[in-house]
Amino acid sequence: MTRTVQLAAIISLSTLMLAACGGGAPEPAQTSAPASTSKQGVAPPINNPLSADRFKDRVCDLLTPQQRATVGATETPEPRESVLGPACTWDAKDVSEDTRVSATLYTKPEAIKWERFFEERDRNPFFEPVGELAGTPAVHTHDEKVAERGGCTTNLGLSKELMMHVSVNLPLKSPDYKTPCKVSDRMATFVIQNLRAGG
Repeated sequence: MTRTVQLAAIISLSTLMLAACGGGAPEPAQTSAPASTSKQGVAPPINNPLSADRFKDRVCDLLTPQQRATVGATETPEPRESVLGPACTWDAKDVSEDTRVSATLYTKPEAIKWERFFEERDRNPFFEPVGELAGTPAVHTHDEKVAERGGCTTNLGLSKELMMHVSVNLPLKSPDYKTPCKVSDRMATFVIQNLRAGG
């Protein structure tokens, strides 16, 4: 046996002995699987959910006579059942000077929910999240690209499963004609306060 062959045999034997003693090549480093993360919703959180159960059958009580009188919506309320849920309209006393207000609770099973509302935001020509009103997240929408011609809708996330909206139509004479969302926000804030009070 040549010296080269002897040396190779010694190295091979040493390797086998190390393996038998638990030595040998190091174990490959194990990479931990990436931690699973829950899907992050696109809608803002609803930190103070509200129930509208007490108003489902008396939706026109969502605004008091005194509250709607602040914008001249003093005509007899008109309740109705919409495709989304119970709704009410408070007409202007004088359509040339006063504001028309309406509100709808999204109680129907097929009505859109808060998260989906944000997922489908591009369907609205005008979609403007505005933070919270009296602790409830709100969004302005309108059927035009801007809300500067007397009409605006304030959408409210009452809970993950329940939305509602408050809409206004202002006359051309109104000082808020070009900023109607200020008025819909004011009416929506009244509604939130009434929901929290429980009627």
